[in-house]
Amino acid sequence: MEHAITGWKRYALVQPSMMMLIFAQALSSNIFKDLIVYRTCSITFSINKTECLLLHENSSSKEALKLDALIQPKATLILMTKSIVESVIPALLSLFLGPWSDVYGRKPIMVLGYIGTSLTYLIVSFISIFDISPWFLLIAYIPYACLGGFCIILLGTICYITDISDEQERGWQLAYMQVLISVGILTGILAGPVIFQAYGYTIVFAITTVCCILASLHIYFLVPDTTYNTDSMTLKNLFNVHLVKKLISTCTKKRDGFDRNIVWCCITSIILMATVLEGNITVEFLFTTARLGWDVTTFSIYVATNIILSILGIIAIKFLVQCGGFSEEMAAILSSLSSLSSCIVESLTFKSWHMYLSAVVGMFGGIASPMIRAILSKSVPPEDTGKVFSMTISIETLTPLVASSLYTMIYSYFMPPMYPLPVWLVSGVIYIIVILILINIQIRNVKSNSIRYTPLSQDDELSS
Repeated sequence: MEHAITGWKRYALVQPSMMMLIFAQALSSNIFKDLIVYRTCSITFSINKTECLLLHENSSSKEALKLDALIQPKATLILMTKSIVESVIPALLSLFLGPWSDVYGRKPIMVLGYIGTSLTYLIVSFISIFDISPWFLLIAYIPYACLGGFCIILLGTICYITDISDEQERGWQLAYMQVLISVGILTGILAGPVIFQAYGYTIVFAITTVCCILASLHIYFLVPDTTYNTDSMTLKNLFNVHLVKKLISTCTKKRDGFDRNIVWCCITSIILMATVLEGNITVEFLFTTARLGWDVTTFSIYVATNIILSILGIIAIKFLVQCGGFSEEMAAILSSLSSLSSCIVESLTFKSWHMYLSAVVGMFGGIASPMIRAILSKSVPPEDTGKVFSMTISIETLTPLVASSLYTMIYSYFMPPMYPLPVWLVSGVIYIIVILILINIQIRNVKSNSIRYTPLSQDDELSS
């Protein structure tokens, strides 16, 4: 980085915009799903709107539960298609934008992602005015996909934090961002149902649009870039196949001090956890509605409680690391064990308080991802950060294609009253695999010497 950023300013650059974006997404996420379900009921199945309103007003009634059983398979298909639309193109873009940002800076790609997200919610706000098929809502996600969406924002943000932080504090910089993300989710989840009940769908999406625009302006005007090379910054330079070849060389070329086993173990762990996260997001609201008769408000209260406990869990683990001498690997293992316990409890859920018990036992789960990203960032040269995280986030962005399909299929075939619910047991198995991978990383790091990585030479890149 050409110009160092020090002091408290490091905590007030990209993180506030990320929190604002997450707040916007949390504000509208469940409302968007609710809109899909309601429009599927009233438009796709041509059911009387008075009956469809039961899904809002008396979701635990027998009539509403029967409607859910009819509507949910079609609604989940729409949501799965949405995941495909917002995953494929951003994943491909990230392969080019990560290496490009190593040269030309992180700020341009972040601005690009925020603009795409703002346009999407603006279109959703407009479409929600009209009483039309829920499939038309997917049109809004075209600019989101073509401009990179959250994939590119996350890529730029993580690389930016890596640029401005040293190895000792990087894990906690990422954990701090995770806390702000949790705060954004918490406030958004709580505010969403209140605004929806008072003003309806369109106002919720309009507020979401304004938040995304403000986040874009914050990045554009208030965040200095970490690289100032603006020579020949053209689309030709952006879509350069050599960038992808260099990315692959960086992640696969054997060289002194570069432990590919650790790098790919970290990437695999991140992908597996993203699979569980995306799968849970896809089916959790549907599960609590079908099993427990929860509505959007009840589910939002649960999610808010879960987030508060997660924030407390991150603080508690930071205390253990500082006072108990835990390594980043051990912190990630503890976090994964907590998530595993939560999945087991959810699979056995048949009363509302069981969901809250799962939140308590899973309160330490939020620290694993930032710790693993920190381990990954320390395993590669600073000049290759964008390339490695491009590979990671590109694959991570494609996980909804697998996760949504996998979890939707399992949930559709084994819906409540199936007990214990298999979909959560799948999550448990994935966390067991993650724990085994983290143990391997811990063992290799203990055995490894202090040899540093060797940057790729031009000859290495050309020979790959």
